[in-house]
Amino acid sequence: MKPKARTVAEYLDELERTKGSRPDQVKEGLAIYIELWRKAVEGGVISLADDVEGALEKIDKKGGLYSAAGE
Repeated sequence: MKPKARTVAEYLDELERTKGSRPDQVKEGLAIYIELWRKAVEGGVISLADDVEGALEKIDKKGGLYSAAGE
């Protein structure tokens, strides 16, 4: 049986939880990365309920994470 796919909400929560244990430069990069994902959600490109694989496909169709986030 195929394992349950992780949702975008779960993925972002996991990134938030683990960024505190990282070096400052990595924390800053993760903060930017998480913000881009959140902007893609706010812009309606992806949903927090989407599985990560499906969200990545949608992001790719938009031309990448920066484009999906409206940057």
